[in-house]
Amino acid sequence: MDFNILWVENQQDLVQAQKERLELLVRREGFRLQVKFVESVDAAIASLGDDVYTDHVDLVLMDYDLGAGKKGDEGLVEVRHLIPYRDVIFYSSQANELLRMVLERGVEGVFCSTRDDLPDRCFGVLEALIKKVVDIDHSRGIVMGATSDIDHFVMDALVASFDCCDDDGKAAALAQVQKDLGKMRERFEKAAGDIAAVKHLSDLFDYHAFYTSVDRIELLRKVLKAGAPDAHKVSDATLIEYIQRTLPRRNDLAHVRVQIDGFSRKLVNRKNVELTAADMKELRLQLLQHHESIEKLCAVLKPK
Repeated sequence: MDFNILWVENQQDLVQAQKERLELLVRREGFRLQVKFVESVDAAIASLGDDVYTDHVDLVLMDYDLGAGKKGDEGLVEVRHLIPYRDVIFYSSQANELLRMVLERGVEGVFCSTRDDLPDRCFGVLEALIKKVVDIDHSRGIVMGATSDIDHFVMDALVASFDCCDDDGKAAALAQVQKDLGKMRERFEKAAGDIAAVKHLSDLFDYHAFYTSVDRIELLRKVLKAGAPDAHKVSDATLIEYIQRTLPRRNDLAHVRVQIDGFSRKLVNRKNVELTAADMKELRLQLLQHHESIEKLCAVLKPK
């Protein structure tokens, strides 16, 4: 859910307003802006020499005037050599000569911008990238991946909050697991009876695994209340909202089917209702909020 930018700029204070504006624009689309600032062409090349970072950078922003050392037009050549097919925006406070420099250097796939126009120019590139690589089917993968990350954070928070409990709190948490296990047996026995009574194989879609994400989050809420009451007060409403609003939509998404008509791809649920790009955007925004909230919870619970 991140858009990663390598930003080559030796005076970061001059572009903070542009960065904040761009963060807002990207966030509205249900994604998070991640920026790595470097101050020189050589530092940019060193960053792109890291295969892990190269694989994940979505856009490079290159200022022309980088002080002492190589100018931005030289940097374009070196960056393009390392990443031939990623978008690059070349900018300066006055962009009159930038296009001429790009043509003289023979560098392809470069957009030019003034510093003031940079957020809108940059977002235009990102918006095109979203439309190009994040179609309705890919959006499903983003959602499922994000909720998987949240599941891991929930387990981290659960373990950390358990460690915060005294002996009585830990005993109560383990007793709660036993209670949950009893409920799971009841659910399993009921589900087994329901499955045995199905009249059509399509009914099998209604039965899923046990000790679900909801079970773990409900346990986390109880353990937090006992072992980390301050964190419980801050996070409980968010956890409830995640259970009641977001997870049901994620679960529905896991069982939609893709309808292909030429180049068009649609997600359709079991009631034959289409999920639109707007639906997916709203869900991404919810997930982004919960992802960050639970990530912060884990950070708060980590031992100092």
